[in-house]
Amino acid sequence: MSSEQELPDPIRRLLRNVGHEHETPRARRIFTNRDLDFEQVPVVGFDMDYTLARYRQAELEAISLETTVDKLVVQGWPRVLYEVQPDPEFAIRGLVVDKLRGNLLKMDRHGYVGRVYHGRTMLERSQRKSIYRSQRIGGERARFSYVDTLFSLPEVTLYAAVVDLIDSQPQAWGPGGPPDYATAWTAVRAAIDEAHQDDSIKSRIKANVAAYFDKDPDLAPTLHKLRSAGKKLFLLTNSLFPYTNTVMSYILGGEDDAYEDWTSYFDWCVVGSRKPGFFTDTEPFWEIDIATGRKSTKPIATPSKGRVYEGGNQMGLQRALGVSPDEILYVGDHIYGDIVQSKKTSGWRTLLIADELEREMPVRDDYHVALEEILTLSELWERLSEEVSDQRYLQRGLELLVPAEISREYHAQAQPLTEAQSAALLDQIRTRARERLKRLRAHEDSVADYVKQRSVEVDRAFNRYWGSVFAERYDSSFFGAQLEEYACLYTSRVSNFLFVSPHRYFRAPHGAMPHWSL
Repeated sequence: MSSEQELPDPIRRLLRNVGHEHETPRARRIFTNRDLDFEQVPVVGFDMDYTLARYRQAELEAISLETTVDKLVVQGWPRVLYEVQPDPEFAIRGLVVDKLRGNLLKMDRHGYVGRVYHGRTMLERSQRKSIYRSQRIGGERARFSYVDTLFSLPEVTLYAAVVDLIDSQPQAWGPGGPPDYATAWTAVRAAIDEAHQDDSIKSRIKANVAAYFDKDPDLAPTLHKLRSAGKKLFLLTNSLFPYTNTVMSYILGGEDDAYEDWTSYFDWCVVGSRKPGFFTDTEPFWEIDIATGRKSTKPIATPSKGRVYEGGNQMGLQRALGVSPDEILYVGDHIYGDIVQSKKTSGWRTLLIADELEREMPVRDDYHVALEEILTLSELWERLSEEVSDQRYLQRGLELLVPAEISREYHAQAQPLTEAQSAALLDQIRTRARERLKRLRAHEDSVADYVKQRSVEVDRAFNRYWGSVFAERYDSSFFGAQLEEYACLYTSRVSNFLFVSPHRYFRAPHGAMPHWSL
């Protein structure tokens, strides 16, 4: 047989399911932080929101802003807040809210602040340094709030607008004046939480579900491929059953789907799970009648296959799965609720869905020459900084020398010099040292200026406000470092499993400690 078209249908289907990752677009690849033998992972679990179900961020942000402002206006807040426009580029994952000062921060992997916005105004370097020079963010939990889920992005956009309004139009709040920045953040958070909990947002999504989700045609074939390879699948989501049922019916509905309804793709389904508490609490499971949506009155310790449950806890689900924790791969988008907590408390292997990869990887491809240039020149900058430091130390020592010490040294070598000759020699050496330091500083400054200029250009290509989600200050961002530390794998969408074999051995690029390259 000379071509795939001449092969029998079952063999052609098998060949298509094998996957050829080297032919996969880079933005659709699965990246590895820790080695994982996928063949030895018999159970795969999935979150729903932003994992299986891919939201249209601009549309979601629009209704989130509108419903949240509705609640704030009822409390007496200015109606001018209705003018706040969605800007999905402004708020990104990994930011930190300084509630005391009304600032938004982006940190590097070490917790040092790389850039700051007060409301929508970026602070100059001198302002940022004066506030956060000696403060390593993370210790004051009451002051700082972490933006670690995509659901949090609309509240960040709204909060920035509120901060600007507090500063520019304090009279808009009436005689009582505006709230302080911390009170404003608490109020915005409470209002958007209420909008999610009282169905203000989700009722509108359910009424027109197609408007708020990008339906992935590869999702159903991907889940079918994993099941066909013998893997057991489960759904674990915080959304309650009515919303879950509507969304999953849409994203896994269609004439070409392999199963009668969405629940048939999963061996276990748990809704309303209250993550991250699911991984530490002992809440029982409550069976859901999928025909009526009603919850049973009898608590259940261990869920059974083929049914839908609400609540529950990790230990009960673990018993039902019947495998060791490290034989489970859990796929989610929430760096804390899905990845950090499940990794710390359950021992499950983890995969983070980072849809930002599909926006950032093309930028990395377009700017790969500039990124390599920045990396190379950053290393040169580091070497020049070391030389400048050494030369400054040398010059300081030379300034402390006196001609008599030079005379004594030469007399000891039987090469007597007068004090005047020693003074002239010392001046000559000092002059050369000063000229060398001047040259080195000029070279360091020119390299530093160029690296900063090129970095700004590349940053703006990623995101005009914050740069790359995964990087900050020539290093990993705080979010990027969390991803590296807690996610065994990461990728842009669940259906990227379609491009890899179920028997794939994911191998991490093994790094080196700094001293190993010497």
